[in-house]
Amino acid sequence: MALRKLTNIGQEYWFALIECVYFSVGRIGAEHCRQWRQCTDHSLQRRQSTRSIHVRGRGQQSVCVRRPQRTWQRVRRDSLRRPLGCSVMHYGPRARRPHLRLLRLCLLLTLLSLLLSACSPEPEMPGLNRAPKASAALRVWLWPGSGLEPLLQRYASEHPEVDVETVIFQYDDVVPSVLSAFATKADAPDLVLLEASQLKQLKRFQQQFYNLYEYGDEKVHYLDWKWRQAESKDSGFLYAMPVDIGPVALAYRRDVLQDAGLPSDREEVAAMLKDWDDLELIGRIIKQNTGAVLFDNITNVFLSYLNQYDGQYAAPAENGLSPRVREAWERAISFHRLGLSAGLPSQTSAWAEGAVHAKFALVLAPSWLHGVMKKNAPATAGKWDLTRAPGMPSNLSGTYLAMPRTGRLPQAAYALARWLTAPQQQLGTFIASGNFPSTPESYSSSEFLQVKDPFFNNAPVGQIYSYTALRYKASYDDYDYAAIEQLIRDGLRRVESDGADPDAVWAEITRQFQIMQQEEGGG
Repeated sequence: MALRKLTNIGQEYWFALIECVYFSVGRIGAEHCRQWRQCTDHSLQRRQSTRSIHVRGRGQQSVCVRRPQRTWQRVRRDSLRRPLGCSVMHYGPRARRPHLRLLRLCLLLTLLSLLLSACSPEPEMPGLNRAPKASAALRVWLWPGSGLEPLLQRYASEHPEVDVETVIFQYDDVVPSVLSAFATKADAPDLVLLEASQLKQLKRFQQQFYNLYEYGDEKVHYLDWKWRQAESKDSGFLYAMPVDIGPVALAYRRDVLQDAGLPSDREEVAAMLKDWDDLELIGRIIKQNTGAVLFDNITNVFLSYLNQYDGQYAAPAENGLSPRVREAWERAISFHRLGLSAGLPSQTSAWAEGAVHAKFALVLAPSWLHGVMKKNAPATAGKWDLTRAPGMPSNLSGTYLAMPRTGRLPQAAYALARWLTAPQQQLGTFIASGNFPSTPESYSSSEFLQVKDPFFNNAPVGQIYSYTALRYKASYDDYDYAAIEQLIRDGLRRVESDGADPDAVWAEITRQFQIMQQEEGGG
């Protein structure tokens, strides 16, 4: 009775205070205050039964969903203070909207002051219970296709004391955003997912990262070459925890090989295509007998060939390009000159059309390319198969989780990174999304060995790719090769798409590389 009476007496005072609070926090406008005024007679009763709230505020869209075990999830797209092209996901108890908590707190204090002034007993206010306060609020930057989002949700549910905010960037925006965070200290991540070349670009900012060796040493669980690439040159500084890798296998069209009168069994194909010279010979036979060419494009040829030899672009002793780069270029150009490449860039509609119409027979496929092939050419499911790639084992890319010093909670961030990259979680991600683990102990599990992919004629993908991963060798390399690799990619595209002269293009590439070397050296 006292509560109902005081509510009626102080109603106008209530509305005035609420409007002031709403405008001061800048979250909800006067329109919501008018809506609140209209539903006052039922507001307290609603608070007793409300389990979900939907609020639209200026510049953002929010959805709150109450979960069992008192955990909350929020998905927010915020146009303020966020780089373009990124989205934000929150997991954990702090996923409730903070402006609603502030509003409820103000209302509670107002009611308490009214009750005290009326010398009435303090009432019990229904609907003002809040989720347990998280002791850690971790911000994680990812890009699409990481496969880590379900793990982050699981971690937040198993650790109610941790709140996880995930920001999804486009791949090309990651490094600029990290550099911006270094400079401004604003919206900085506690963990950031970096592709291998991105990590190399950022290694020169060692002082901006935590040395993970100060928090633990998990080297025993990972492939030696993968772990080494995450270290400094002297092995005393660990920039990041290894996540996935990209071992290369050979995806081939069974129907095209059969039409050419060639074997299509996995082991027979691997024996037939032992090296790159065998590929040229078989390519001629396929083109003569079916009209199809051998490869989708020569960029994949160049990258797969070069990465047999560490993928190193620079030769420090000669202060120039590595001889392996020219060797890989010539190998790729030879397939072009023989007319054995379709010239279809990966991840394009032209590539998808070429796959559907069997215009090419082979794809040099790192493990992460599976999802792209399935998305772009689903009609070809079951027509592909997998076997070992020719030549020496090769690896294309892979990812790491790094801890910038701009992060606020290094201990909690390291605990999350260690959990996300542990063998058990990497195995689960491989089974769920195909991202290949960098933890060799995963390769011997029965779950791993039983993984088969219907898109590739039920090929045992785990067994095929682990064969390469365990035999791949790479020495340490911290050279930032992003610019020179882009020059070569662009050059190969000009040769295939524009008909440019390969020798002239190569001469221009070497000239541009020399200019870059002089600029870096201050010459």
